[in-house]
Amino acid sequence: MVKLSKIAMLFLFCSFFSDLAAQADWETLMTEFRDPPIEYRPHTRWWWPMSVTKEEITWELEQMHAHGIGGVEQITMQRFYEKGNVSFMSAEFIDLLKHMVFEAKRLGMKVSINFGGPGWIIGGDWVPENERSKDIVPTSIIVTGPALFDQKLPTKLTKTKRSWEKFTPKLSGDEKLLAVVAGKIENKKIDEKSLQILTDYDSQNLLKWQIPDGQWRIMAFWLKTNPGEAVDHFSEKAMQHYCEDFGGKLYQAFGAEFGKTVESMFADSFELPNSASGIYWSDDLLEQFQKSKKYDVTKYLPAIWWDVGDISPKIRFDVNEFLHQQGLNAFFKTFTNWCAQHNVKARIQPYGLTTDNIEAAGMTHIPEMEITPGEKDQHPWFDTRIGPKKYVASGAHIYGRKIITTEAYTFMHWERYRSTLQELKIASDGYLRSGATKFYNHGYSYSPERDIAPSRTIGFAALLNHQNILWKYYPLLAEYVARCAVLLQKGDFAPDIAIYSPLANQWTKVVLNARKWTREFDWGELGHLLISNGYDFDLLNDDALQNMASVADGKLKVGNLQYQALLLPNIESMPLKTLNKIEKYIKSGGQVITLDNLPNAAVGFENSKENDSAVQEIVQRVFDQNGKKNVGKGTTWFVENVIHRPIWWDNYASAFDPFLTILRGIIAPDFSIDFAQHGLRKNDGLTFYHRKFNGSDIYFVANIQDTPVSLPVIFRVQNSLVEKWNPLTGYIEKVHHFVKKNSGIQLPVNLQAYESTIYIFHPRKNGMHVTASDFSQILSLTREKISVVAEKNGIHQITIRIGNKSLTKESVVNGIPAVMKIAGPWQLTLKNGSHPIIDKKLHHLTSWTTDSLTKNFSGTGKYETDFSLTGTFLQSDNRLLLDLGRVCNVAEVYVNTEKSGIIWMPGQSLDITKLVRKGQNTLVVLVTNTLINRVAAMKKNNPVPNDLIPQLGQGVSDRLPREYGFKPLPASGLLGPVEIKVQKIVEINL
Repeated sequence: MVKLSKIAMLFLFCSFFSDLAAQADWETLMTEFRDPPIEYRPHTRWWWPMSVTKEEITWELEQMHAHGIGGVEQITMQRFYEKGNVSFMSAEFIDLLKHMVFEAKRLGMKVSINFGGPGWIIGGDWVPENERSKDIVPTSIIVTGPALFDQKLPTKLTKTKRSWEKFTPKLSGDEKLLAVVAGKIENKKIDEKSLQILTDYDSQNLLKWQIPDGQWRIMAFWLKTNPGEAVDHFSEKAMQHYCEDFGGKLYQAFGAEFGKTVESMFADSFELPNSASGIYWSDDLLEQFQKSKKYDVTKYLPAIWWDVGDISPKIRFDVNEFLHQQGLNAFFKTFTNWCAQHNVKARIQPYGLTTDNIEAAGMTHIPEMEITPGEKDQHPWFDTRIGPKKYVASGAHIYGRKIITTEAYTFMHWERYRSTLQELKIASDGYLRSGATKFYNHGYSYSPERDIAPSRTIGFAALLNHQNILWKYYPLLAEYVARCAVLLQKGDFAPDIAIYSPLANQWTKVVLNARKWTREFDWGELGHLLISNGYDFDLLNDDALQNMASVADGKLKVGNLQYQALLLPNIESMPLKTLNKIEKYIKSGGQVITLDNLPNAAVGFENSKENDSAVQEIVQRVFDQNGKKNVGKGTTWFVENVIHRPIWWDNYASAFDPFLTILRGIIAPDFSIDFAQHGLRKNDGLTFYHRKFNGSDIYFVANIQDTPVSLPVIFRVQNSLVEKWNPLTGYIEKVHHFVKKNSGIQLPVNLQAYESTIYIFHPRKNGMHVTASDFSQILSLTREKISVVAEKNGIHQITIRIGNKSLTKESVVNGIPAVMKIAGPWQLTLKNGSHPIIDKKLHHLTSWTTDSLTKNFSGTGKYETDFSLTGTFLQSDNRLLLDLGRVCNVAEVYVNTEKSGIIWMPGQSLDITKLVRKGQNTLVVLVTNTLINRVAAMKKNNPVPNDLIPQLGQGVSDRLPREYGFKPLPASGLLGPVEIKVQKIVEINL
């Protein structure tokens, strides 16, 4: 007998207890998945008007808690009522906040507070004028010399097309002059060598200067306080003062709950206005710029707005990069530090400022994404755009932030009251696929009115509060989201591809577009091309590549993330330091694909010519404009017409796309569909999100399209103990049917339209499994027998793999009766407080909107009918499923007075086997639609209820909401066909 060494014994001992710990983790997860704890449940943005009471705060918090919401983000908005208004941040208001916090504590809920207001700005009317947001704005005049210029500096402002710009035609007179610069115009550009600083020639805004020969532009640059009450986000002093003032009042009021009930302070996406042609600036930034960049930018300020020789891209990059650093230091660092010092998290939507979205997300304790899949009826549900969702998720992944929140459902439609529970679930899947791990609904509008009040609720939200007739069923969605969060908050994202973030490239082009979330980079269809073909990715910024990434074994590694390939997307300019790192990666075995364009310039003003030459030399060394090139141990490719495909013949079917062919040669898709084998040109919505946890692989899989899918998919894993976790029901089952392939594990994926599930692949081996079957479901598998489900009569076959052997069994199924249609007649009753009672017999199921008497009904309709079953249906090995066909929008079903369940997604059916009997049966279906039908018929604002008038008076707005008169109305009611389908449970002995 061979004796084990002490080291080997120690290894076995540690492995044993490691396995036990991992098993305990999964047992805990199973328990939490079935009944998610409150910390995983969605939170909601809670808009307060100025009229708020403690009694209503308590009632609404209890409503939220009872309906599956785990926390609130409090934000104060405008007045809705004449009376009862409380001044923001007054002693009375603070007392209301305290009440909210302690009531939330009583209910076990968490609180986040918007760090300013009213509204979502970081600021308020208490911010001193000298600490408010500022711009640098230009004025200019074209003059011709030789001549003497002896007059006031120009004051006319120039309007841009920016939607967020607050335009005034000229200076107010309160601005501070920062500099005056003149430059000679040559060939529609300003000559770099002609630039002259004229500030010293100015006296009280009167300039006296001898104009040299030629045409010149005289430019004055002014520091202008922006309209509004936002704090200066680029002044550390102003931000620190603001945090101590506003935050200090909150901390003084309920600081003992900071880090307990009070979970975070919130900053919304940056929607700071700009003055005409202005860029964000602050008092001493010219001096700060010189310290940072080692040169005085004053003379080169014109290059921000005008083309100055060849240097404008270099200056623009430096200014953008400087404002990025200033925004990080002044706003993000100050705010996050203050929060950390006071035991709360900073939760920020980190886009819309001058900062790099990725690095800013990484600096944020809880980064938040937004942009609703399918938003405004203008985008597909299968939303693969590369925007805030991907930027924020990438930043969180790279910088190690586990919790990624999302502002969910904003402007799903332009009109409130239209969103169905099904649509909210579809959008949720888009967020989950993008990396969101915690939801903040957008949201809950505080209202003491129990019925709808369109003119007295927030106008840009999905209405997820007590006034919504679907509120009763919201817990179904809340549980679904919470179950997904239980799993998707665990482990690490498992991407294949790193895409170089084009921010440096964009910084060379424009400074004025900081509010543009991608700085106007056109991603084309790249996101869709990758995701629909089974690849997921992160965006890697320059900071990550230069300072965090390591190169080993041909892989690019950042923390726990490993990337198999790097894409450069249509890049013209990039930092030399980044390109040096990429060259190192290539030579050590890296795979780099450059798309549409090869870089040809460096960034920044310092040593620009030398750096440009160095970039060009590296590009020539490691890339080939004709395609593929082997460099050291690695390989590069240059592929044109990938992001932008202007000609129709560049749009290939997935199986034949040249770019995808290269990618598949580097690494197989993580989620692989054999397009050629299944006769598919492309994938229109079957998608995934992959995380790794404790040696297991977690795949969230969603069918985000309006047709069912049934096809095999290869998951690029080797773990072969497979489980299926259903986030709608909490049911967990072992997957018995799969095939081991060289490239992974192939599963038959069968999902209804808009259905989703979670597959988990564990490292333990599963030696016995089914490799082929024409049964619809495999219930259990042992060495003695297999239990399966058949949906049709006839001969069925199943093949089982046992070790290295395969066994095929045949079974003849009979006795399954034909589908039984429940044709009615139906008795329909429509009844609610705002609509006359309608009671009528239906011989055919049609939408309520086809009848002028019912088209504007919003509420619950009751359908009643009888059906008869023969003994053929009631065999002991039969399972009866009730399929309602099309339901608009939620159906609550009762069979023989017993509740059968709720249907709210397409393709759902209910098992009614134990509820039916031989002979006569009764069926009652309660169908609830949406509020838009009723609201569309409104022609004037409904009055405040009489019992609230003494407290609130009337509403303050006479504006008619956009929903009035809306059309076309969505279908409503039970549309069918209603059918009973029979499945047979079959047991096959092995």
